[in-house]
Amino acid sequence: MIRRLCHALLSSAARRWPADLRAEMLAEWRAELHALPGGGRRLRYAASLAVSRPHREAAVVVRPGRNLAHAVLSLVLLAGLPMVYLELALGWTTGYSEDTVTWQAWVGAGSILAAAGLAIICARVTPGVTQLIRPVLLPLWCFGSPYATLAAWPLLSGHLPNRSHLASGALWALSAVALGTLAARARPALVSWGIVAAAVPVSFWFLSMSVEIIAAGYVGSGPLAEYLFTLAVRTPVHVAVFLLVYANHLARRPRASAPEVAAARA
Repeated sequence: MIRRLCHALLSSAARRWPADLRAEMLAEWRAELHALPGGGRRLRYAASLAVSRPHREAAVVVRPGRNLAHAVLSLVLLAGLPMVYLELALGWTTGYSEDTVTWQAWVGAGSILAAAGLAIICARVTPGVTQLIRPVLLPLWCFGSPYATLAAWPLLSGHLPNRSHLASGALWALSAVALGTLAARARPALVSWGIVAAAVPVSFWFLSMSVEIIAAGYVGSGPLAEYLFTLAVRTPVHVAVFLLVYANHLARRPRASAPEVAAARA
Protein backbone atom coordinates (compact mmCIF):
# COMPACT_ATOMS: atom_id res chain seq x y z
CA MET A 1 0.00 0.00 0.00
CA ILE A 2 2.76 2.46 0.99
CA ARG A 3 4.77 1.48 -2.08
CA ARG A 4 1.85 2.27 -4.39
CA LEU A 5 1.21 5.57 -2.63
CA CYS A 6 4.88 6.56 -2.92
CA HIS A 7 4.94 5.81 -6.65
CA ALA A 8 1.70 7.76 -7.13
CA LEU A 9 3.21 10.77 -5.34
CA LEU A 10 6.37 10.56 -7.46
CA SER A 11 4.29 10.40 -10.64
CA SER A 12 2.35 13.45 -9.48
CA ALA A 13 5.58 15.34 -8.82
CA ALA A 14 7.01 14.35 -12.21
CA ARG A 15 3.98 15.74 -14.06
CA ARG A 16 4.92 19.21 -12.84
CA TRP A 17 8.22 19.10 -14.73
CA PRO A 18 8.73 19.68 -18.46
CA ALA A 19 7.87 16.66 -20.59
CA ASP A 20 11.45 16.13 -21.73
CA LEU A 21 12.68 15.82 -18.11
CA ARG A 22 9.89 13.78 -16.54
CA ALA A 23 11.19 10.30 -17.31
CA GLU A 24 14.71 11.16 -16.17
CA MET A 25 13.57 12.76 -12.91
CA LEU A 26 11.12 9.94 -12.17
CA ALA A 27 13.81 7.30 -12.67
CA GLU A 28 16.19 9.20 -10.39
CA TRP A 29 13.55 9.64 -7.68
CA ARG A 30 12.56 5.98 -7.80
CA ALA A 31 16.19 4.95 -7.38
CA GLU A 32 16.57 7.25 -4.37
CA LEU A 33 13.28 5.99 -2.96
CA HIS A 34 14.42 2.38 -3.26
CA ALA A 35 17.61 3.19 -1.37
CA LEU A 36 15.77 4.65 1.63
CA PRO A 37 15.16 2.34 4.61
CA GLY A 38 11.67 2.05 6.05
CA GLY A 39 8.25 2.82 4.69
CA GLY A 40 7.89 5.99 6.76
CA ARG A 41 11.02 7.63 5.33
CA ARG A 42 10.03 6.64 1.81
CA LEU A 43 6.57 8.12 2.24
CA ARG A 44 7.97 11.40 3.62
CA TYR A 45 10.43 11.60 0.72
CA ALA A 46 7.73 11.05 -1.90
CA ALA A 47 5.33 13.48 -0.21
CA SER A 48 8.00 16.20 -0.02
CA LEU A 49 8.60 15.92 -3.77
CA ALA A 50 4.87 16.02 -4.48
CA VAL A 51 4.31 19.31 -2.61
CA SER A 52 7.59 21.08 -3.43
CA ARG A 53 7.97 23.40 -6.39
CA PRO A 54 9.92 22.16 -9.42
CA HIS A 55 12.89 24.00 -10.83
CA ARG A 56 12.13 27.69 -11.34
CA GLU A 57 9.25 28.03 -13.71
CA ALA A 58 9.39 30.47 -16.54
CA ALA A 59 8.55 33.87 -15.14
CA VAL A 60 5.43 35.66 -16.20
CA VAL A 61 6.44 38.16 -18.85
CA VAL A 62 3.45 39.88 -20.35
CA ARG A 63 3.50 42.70 -22.86
CA PRO A 64 3.04 46.03 -21.04
CA GLY A 65 -0.23 46.75 -22.82
CA ARG A 66 -1.67 43.46 -21.60
CA ASN A 67 -0.63 44.09 -18.00
CA LEU A 68 -3.20 46.86 -17.69
CA ALA A 69 -5.82 44.78 -19.51
CA HIS A 70 -5.24 41.92 -17.08
CA ALA A 71 -5.53 44.30 -14.13
CA VAL A 72 -8.83 45.68 -15.43
CA LEU A 73 -10.14 42.16 -16.03
CA SER A 74 -9.02 41.17 -12.53
CA LEU A 75 -10.88 44.14 -11.06
CA VAL A 76 -14.04 43.21 -12.94
CA LEU A 77 -13.82 39.59 -11.78
CA LEU A 78 -13.09 40.47 -8.16
CA ALA A 79 -15.76 43.13 -7.94
CA GLY A 80 -18.40 41.39 -10.01
CA LEU A 81 -18.29 37.64 -9.37
CA PRO A 82 -18.80 37.78 -5.56
CA MET A 83 -21.72 40.18 -5.87
CA VAL A 84 -23.38 38.09 -8.57
CA TYR A 85 -22.89 34.92 -6.54
CA LEU A 86 -24.30 36.48 -3.36
CA GLU A 87 -27.46 37.36 -5.27
CA LEU A 88 -27.81 33.94 -6.89
CA ALA A 89 -27.17 32.04 -3.65
CA LEU A 90 -30.09 33.65 -1.82
CA GLY A 91 -32.39 30.94 -3.13
CA TRP A 92 -30.76 28.12 -1.17
CA THR A 93 -29.12 29.85 1.81
CA THR A 94 -32.02 31.71 3.41
CA GLY A 95 -33.93 28.82 4.97
CA TYR A 96 -33.07 25.50 6.59
CA SER A 97 -35.13 22.55 7.71
CA GLU A 98 -34.71 18.88 8.48
CA ASP A 99 -35.71 18.08 4.89
CA THR A 100 -33.19 20.43 3.24
CA VAL A 101 -29.98 20.29 5.28
CA THR A 102 -28.65 17.18 3.52
CA TRP A 103 -28.72 18.56 0.00
CA GLN A 104 -27.73 22.02 1.24
CA ALA A 105 -24.61 20.52 2.82
CA TRP A 106 -23.68 18.85 -0.48
CA VAL A 107 -24.35 22.03 -2.45
CA GLY A 108 -22.30 24.02 0.04
CA ALA A 109 -19.34 21.65 -0.17
CA GLY A 110 -19.58 21.70 -3.95
CA SER A 111 -19.68 25.49 -3.89
CA ILE A 112 -16.42 25.60 -1.92
CA LEU A 113 -14.70 23.34 -4.45
CA ALA A 114 -16.17 25.33 -7.34
CA ALA A 115 -14.97 28.59 -5.77
CA ALA A 116 -11.42 27.25 -5.51
CA GLY A 117 -11.48 25.95 -9.09
CA LEU A 118 -12.90 29.20 -10.45
CA ALA A 119 -10.24 31.16 -8.57
CA ILE A 120 -7.46 29.16 -10.22
CA ILE A 121 -9.00 29.67 -13.65
CA CYS A 122 -9.32 33.42 -13.07
CA ALA A 123 -5.73 33.61 -11.84
CA ARG A 124 -4.48 31.85 -14.96
CA VAL A 125 -6.24 34.28 -17.29
CA THR A 126 -4.96 37.38 -15.44
CA PRO A 127 -1.23 36.68 -14.85
CA GLY A 128 -0.26 40.21 -15.85
CA VAL A 129 -1.55 41.45 -12.49
CA THR A 130 1.64 40.15 -10.89
CA GLN A 131 3.67 42.61 -12.96
CA LEU A 132 1.73 45.58 -11.58
CA ILE A 133 1.05 44.47 -8.00
CA ARG A 134 3.61 42.97 -5.64
CA PRO A 135 2.72 39.47 -4.41
CA VAL A 136 2.35 40.57 -0.77
CA LEU A 137 -0.18 43.22 -1.84
CA LEU A 138 -2.36 40.84 -3.84
CA PRO A 139 -4.57 39.86 -0.86
CA LEU A 140 -5.28 43.55 -0.26
CA TRP A 141 -6.16 43.98 -3.94
CA CYS A 142 -8.36 40.89 -3.92
CA PHE A 143 -10.38 41.80 -0.83
CA GLY A 144 -10.31 45.57 -1.25
CA SER A 145 -12.03 45.42 -4.63
CA PRO A 146 -15.15 43.45 -3.56
CA TYR A 147 -15.34 45.33 -0.25
CA ALA A 148 -15.44 48.66 -2.09
CA THR A 149 -18.12 47.23 -4.37
CA LEU A 150 -20.12 45.98 -1.39
CA ALA A 151 -19.91 49.41 0.26
CA ALA A 152 -21.04 51.21 -2.91
CA TRP A 153 -23.77 48.71 -3.86
CA PRO A 154 -26.59 50.34 -1.81
CA LEU A 155 -25.79 53.73 -3.34
CA LEU A 156 -26.92 52.41 -6.73
CA SER A 157 -30.45 52.15 -5.36
CA GLY A 158 -30.30 55.46 -3.51
CA HIS A 159 -29.64 54.07 -0.03
CA LEU A 160 -26.79 54.58 2.41
CA PRO A 161 -24.63 51.58 3.34
CA ASN A 162 -25.45 49.82 6.59
CA ARG A 163 -22.73 50.81 9.07
CA SER A 164 -22.80 47.55 11.00
CA HIS A 165 -22.48 45.58 7.78
CA LEU A 166 -19.55 47.74 6.70
CA ALA A 167 -17.84 47.26 10.07
CA SER A 168 -18.25 43.49 10.13
CA GLY A 169 -17.24 43.29 6.47
CA ALA A 170 -14.13 45.33 7.22
CA LEU A 171 -13.11 42.93 10.00
CA TRP A 172 -13.73 39.99 7.67
CA ALA A 173 -11.65 41.55 4.90
CA LEU A 174 -8.79 42.74 7.13
CA SER A 175 -8.40 39.38 8.86
CA ALA A 176 -8.36 37.61 5.50
CA VAL A 177 -5.86 40.13 4.09
CA ALA A 178 -3.54 39.66 7.08
CA LEU A 179 -3.52 35.86 6.79
CA GLY A 180 -3.46 36.00 2.98
CA THR A 181 -0.35 38.19 3.13
CA LEU A 182 1.26 35.74 5.53
CA ALA A 183 0.41 32.90 3.14
CA ALA A 184 1.95 34.80 0.21
CA ARG A 185 5.24 35.05 2.14
CA ALA A 186 5.21 31.51 3.50
CA ARG A 187 7.30 28.66 2.16
CA PRO A 188 6.97 25.83 1.31
CA ALA A 189 3.73 25.50 -0.63
CA LEU A 190 2.14 23.17 1.92
CA VAL A 191 2.53 25.77 4.67
CA SER A 192 1.30 28.57 2.41
CA TRP A 193 -1.87 26.74 1.40
CA GLY A 194 -2.39 25.60 4.99
CA ILE A 195 -2.53 29.24 6.05
CA VAL A 196 -5.04 29.91 3.27
CA ALA A 197 -7.23 27.08 4.55
CA ALA A 198 -7.03 28.44 8.10
CA ALA A 199 -7.85 31.96 6.91
CA VAL A 200 -11.31 30.89 5.74
CA PRO A 201 -12.85 30.00 9.15
CA VAL A 202 -10.82 32.70 10.94
CA SER A 203 -12.12 35.47 8.68
CA PHE A 204 -15.64 34.05 9.00
CA TRP A 205 -15.32 34.30 12.79
CA PHE A 206 -14.41 37.98 12.48
CA LEU A 207 -17.51 38.54 10.37
CA SER A 208 -19.81 37.84 13.31
CA MET A 209 -17.25 37.89 16.18
CA SER A 210 -18.64 34.57 17.36
CA VAL A 211 -18.83 30.89 16.47
CA GLU A 212 -21.96 31.09 14.34
CA ILE A 213 -24.17 28.00 14.20
CA ILE A 214 -27.15 27.74 11.87
CA ALA A 215 -29.70 24.96 11.46
CA ALA A 216 -29.09 23.89 15.06
CA GLY A 217 -31.17 20.83 15.81
CA TYR A 218 -31.47 19.84 12.15
CA VAL A 219 -27.89 18.60 11.80
CA GLY A 220 -27.03 15.59 13.91
CA SER A 221 -23.73 14.39 15.38
CA GLY A 222 -23.20 17.32 17.72
CA PRO A 223 -21.83 20.89 17.65
CA LEU A 224 -18.86 20.11 15.39
CA ALA A 225 -21.12 18.79 12.63
CA GLU A 226 -23.35 21.83 13.01
CA TYR A 227 -20.35 24.18 12.72
CA LEU A 228 -19.00 22.37 9.67
CA PHE A 229 -22.44 22.60 8.10
CA THR A 230 -22.46 26.34 8.82
CA LEU A 231 -19.08 26.78 7.13
CA ALA A 232 -20.24 24.75 4.14
CA VAL A 233 -23.38 26.74 3.42
CA ARG A 234 -22.45 30.32 4.35
CA THR A 235 -21.83 32.45 1.26
CA PRO A 236 -19.08 34.62 2.87
CA VAL A 237 -17.06 31.42 3.26
CA HIS A 238 -17.42 30.64 -0.44
CA VAL A 239 -16.41 34.19 -1.36
CA ALA A 240 -13.41 34.04 0.97
CA VAL A 241 -12.27 30.77 -0.61
CA PHE A 242 -12.46 32.31 -4.07
CA LEU A 243 -10.56 35.46 -3.10
CA LEU A 244 -7.88 33.73 -0.99
CA VAL A 245 -7.15 31.03 -3.56
CA TYR A 246 -7.04 33.62 -6.36
CA ALA A 247 -4.62 35.83 -4.42
CA ASN A 248 -2.33 33.00 -3.31
CA HIS A 249 -2.24 31.35 -6.72
CA LEU A 250 -1.09 34.63 -8.27
CA ALA A 251 1.31 35.42 -5.41
CA ARG A 252 3.11 32.11 -5.85
CA ARG A 253 3.70 32.64 -9.57
CA PRO A 254 7.26 33.70 -10.43
CA ARG A 255 7.48 37.38 -11.38
CA ALA A 256 9.51 38.59 -14.30
CA SER A 257 12.80 40.25 -13.42
CA ALA A 258 13.67 43.75 -14.57
CA PRO A 259 15.82 42.48 -17.50
CA GLU A 260 13.01 40.16 -18.60
CA VAL A 261 10.51 43.01 -18.53
CA ALA A 262 12.91 45.22 -20.50
CA ALA A 263 13.37 42.46 -23.06
CA ALA A 264 9.59 42.07 -23.39
CA ARG A 265 9.23 45.78 -24.05
CA ALA A 266 11.96 45.80 -26.68
